[in-house]
Amino acid sequence: MARRYVTSDGKTETVRDNVADPDPESDRRWSRFAVDHNHVHEKLVDYAKALQKQSDSDHSRNRARERIYEGSELLNNRQAIVSLESAGVGIAKLNASKSIIDTFVSRLSKDRPMPNFNVDDGDWQLKRKAKKYRQFIVGQMLETEFDDLSREALLDGGILGNGYTRVDSDDDVFAERIPVNEILYDKRECRYGKPRQAIKVCRVARDYLAELYPKQADEIRVAPPSARRPDDDGTMIGDLEDYVDTYEGWDLPCTPESGDGRHALVLENVTLVFEEWHEPRFPWAHLRLFKPRVGLHGNGFIDQLAPLQHRVNCIVRDLQLNIAATGRGFFAVNEANDIPVELLTGWQPFKLKFKGSQPPTWNAPQAFNPAQLDALRFFIQQMFDLSGVSQAAATSKSSLGAGASGVALDTQYDIDSDRFRMPQANYARYRLDAAQRYIDAAARAARRRQENKGKKRSYVAVSWKNRDAIERLEYSKVELKEGQYCLQIEAVNFLPDTRAGKLAVVEQLAKAGVIEQWLVPTLFDEPDLVQANGILLAAFKNAMRKMDELADPDLPMPIPEHMNDLDLELKLVTAYYNRVQEEKAPPEVQDRYYQYEALVREMIKMKNAPAALPDGSASPQGPMQPQVPMAPAEGPLPGGVPPMPNGPVPAPAMIGAPAAPAPM
Repeated sequence: MARRYVTSDGKTETVRDNVADPDPESDRRWSRFAVDHNHVHEKLVDYAKALQKQSDSDHSRNRARERIYEGSELLNNRQAIVSLESAGVGIAKLNASKSIIDTFVSRLSKDRPMPNFNVDDGDWQLKRKAKKYRQFIVGQMLETEFDDLSREALLDGGILGNGYTRVDSDDDVFAERIPVNEILYDKRECRYGKPRQAIKVCRVARDYLAELYPKQADEIRVAPPSARRPDDDGTMIGDLEDYVDTYEGWDLPCTPESGDGRHALVLENVTLVFEEWHEPRFPWAHLRLFKPRVGLHGNGFIDQLAPLQHRVNCIVRDLQLNIAATGRGFFAVNEANDIPVELLTGWQPFKLKFKGSQPPTWNAPQAFNPAQLDALRFFIQQMFDLSGVSQAAATSKSSLGAGASGVALDTQYDIDSDRFRMPQANYARYRLDAAQRYIDAAARAARRRQENKGKKRSYVAVSWKNRDAIERLEYSKVELKEGQYCLQIEAVNFLPDTRAGKLAVVEQLAKAGVIEQWLVPTLFDEPDLVQANGILLAAFKNAMRKMDELADPDLPMPIPEHMNDLDLELKLVTAYYNRVQEEKAPPEVQDRYYQYEALVREMIKMKNAPAALPDGSASPQGPMQPQVPMAPAEGPLPGGVPPMPNGPVPAPAMIGAPAAPAPM
């Protein structure tokens, strides 16, 4: 059954009604099938090949950008270069583009913004859960070496304008770099920069794929071999019979409850995976170094520098060939005393025969025009100026001179970084998006393990507060539902990297009294500010560890010791008690802080009490060494003082202390 209608331009269009169509699936998109459909490959592969053909020109341009960065010759110049090199004339290269991009990536990748979960409007339990959730996500990012992958994405962004880092899960969360040319979008969906459908085409070894999917091993072994693509390197040897092209497609759900999201992994002759896709995002973080005004794909430095780099290459080649032509030996030889050219010295010597007794006058030619060298310097300087990268930074030199102070160097660094505020913000957004992908991947891993009757659990072992304390966090216990939190960039502390800058910071901290004078000389040889902070803040960090343990009723009660900074712990536990009370923490949590405050006060009193002599007088040697109080056994005594099994009876003054107020 078909319906016909007339369009605005007068043409007649025919639309088939799928209800009465004998083949209702003939016009259906691959993502509109039910999840139990096993012939999705028949639709998805054709659609992917059409997108590949549409993107061939973009992929060729990406390969040209990579070759410019690598310093290789493009196809239209390769034959001429090969001819010159075969004649012994190797072409010199002055690749300023690579220097600019490498300098930019090295400087920007030092920033490591990490995600933070903002739950300021939530209750106390939600805030505690958000803190654990952040530990879980950051632990996953460290475990999968995301910092290395982010640098690779930043380098891809500098060259191609776009970089992809996939964060997905099978049995566990993994992360990997995706070459830009492997991602296909429908350009009709990319106008506003938010496509809802994407396909990843990847070449995989046939035997490896058969091992992953043993049920479809027979179909995998007879699948068509992988096809060569325009972005393939021309140095490939042999055929591709042992490889197959996999087509992995995603179609995002319209709403979180619609259930129409799909994910498929297919070959040309078999569907390997076809399942529902729950997340409203693709499983990769997309870095666009410079965002376009319209569309999806960003721009990189090569797009700005390619014309100038081409002009620099032309000038360098001219200079090289001129020097080679004018710098070789020229010999005037009388015909009467001819000398074989093989006996002449120099590279490709030139022999000029003359007659008579008077040799011709020879004027040595100028190797090149000085204006040509000035033009070369001008174009290189313009490449650095237009990109915003300092030429001094590219050569590891300071424009301030050798005697500049650390403060001056830090100020100059801030000035140089102002040019990159926009790409720096895009890079921070990319890392934030990657954190969201880690959340999604962990949820998928937990969901799969739940479907497998809990045989495995999604957990990660993370460093908790210091490198020696390892905590095992389980996803199902720290998970936050979407809508309960807001992802934000965590502030990153800045310490200078230069030795002069570190010494300047040491000097400033010493004058302010932050660093003890005995520690200052140890930082002159190697100004390790992290180690110095570890020493100076050891008591504070230990006290903060105890405050965190007090907030968790499942952990044993910490005990104050006379070696701790008791005055600091008293201030912190008082502040934390008021904080958990204001956040309406459970009564047992508030009571733990109240008990610990009583223990600290008792320890301070015992530490400051003078030691008693046998005759009852006070010892002149100072306060006695206190015994460590025992942990509370059954709860606090009257007045909030915990009982101490096998220990001393609390002082009468403490027994008479007012009782702990009822928690809010």
